[in-house]
Amino acid sequence: MKPRIIVDVMGADHPPAELAWGAVHASANLPLTLVLAAQRRDLPPHLPPTIEILDCDEGEGSSIARGIAAVGRGEADAFLSPGSTGAVVRAAVLQLGRLPGVLRPGLCASLPTLHGEVLLIDAGATADPKPAHLAQFAQLGLAYAERVLGIPRPTAGLLNIGTEQGKGDRLTRAAYDLLADRDGFIGNVEPHTILTERPADVVVCGGFSGNLFLKATEGGTEAILVTVREALRRSPRTRLGAWLAHPALRAVGRRLRYEEHNAAPLLGVRGLVLVAHGRSDGRAIGGALRRAFLACQAGIVETLHSLFAPMGLANPGDPRVRSATPS
Repeated sequence: MKPRIIVDVMGADHPPAELAWGAVHASANLPLTLVLAAQRRDLPPHLPPTIEILDCDEGEGSSIARGIAAVGRGEADAFLSPGSTGAVVRAAVLQLGRLPGVLRPGLCASLPTLHGEVLLIDAGATADPKPAHLAQFAQLGLAYAERVLGIPRPTAGLLNIGTEQGKGDRLTRAAYDLLADRDGFIGNVEPHTILTERPADVVVCGGFSGNLFLKATEGGTEAILVTVREALRRSPRTRLGAWLAHPALRAVGRRLRYEEHNAAPLLGVRGLVLVAHGRSDGRAIGGALRRAFLACQAGIVETLHSLFAPMGLANPGDPRVRSATPS
């Protein structure tokens, strides 16, 4: 059966009509039912008849609250929003609740690197985690990497200021001890190696440091692209060089930009909820919708339920929780 996915087109930097058309165009090539959460007056006219609308002109609650509530009632298989990350996380935790055995949900962001994409969890859902939370974030991220991205035997590393055991603050040192003998754990990873060397498939961190890393990376990437663009416009000679190098420069831009990696699932709640970038345009929302579809196809929520439910509320350091990925 085709998954039913709600896309919130309100609350982003770009207008709802632009995001709506991006979702519509992407959905035309995917076997899914698209539901747009918006005020009807903000949507473009003459949408395809197959597109459904969750009209936020009527009833109480924001598009975020109403979309997540629909997932909770079983009326949709996934909810995707470029709105406030904090609002999405709060609504998902309050309305859906956590999966049995999950201590804290983690936002699993995807980053383009020189050697393929890498997942970072947590990207902003839990600002003050405990060591046990970081240990579970590794399990959540590894399961997503294996089941949704199709990475065989994925690996996880702990974000830290050095690779040696014993580095870092109390949180990371204690988390290292919990992760040390887990399947797939490769140790500490330093921030500067993530984009250039890609030491692990999944990078584990707290929500505060993860969000800082993401924003610094995005800003640095944007600064590089702008600097190169300005340098190539300085003289007739550089403009000629830019014209000759145009195909290569476009390829680099596509490789570094976030559009095709633009959907961070909130792993660990009782439903599939994904957060897109607040700067998302129509193309970026289309890429995010494709990620949401893949997660639906993979049954990631069911996978995580089967992984964590046997644990109850056991401490992730418990011997029963040694396997990092589901069998």
